[in-house]
Amino acid sequence: MVVALLYETEAEKEQHLSAIDMLARDLRIADDPIRHLYENELRALKEHARIWNFLSIFVSRRIKENLICRWPRT
Repeated sequence: MVVALLYETEAEKEQHLSAIDMLARDLRIADDPIRHLYENELRALKEHARIWNFLSIFVSRRIKENLICRWPRT
């Protein structure tokens, strides 16, 4: 079984960890559940992406959309 690295460089890792922290703060959810959702979504998008520069934006947007659709705030 071959396991691909999620983060190619330390800079890429820092970019995504920063996005995870920002999402956790914005959504008022603990880091661990957000990290799990984020990394799963990142794997799915990264598999088909040609340009990775904006993946943190796309992943963050998809997570927010999914969570807001499931649990709308009142």
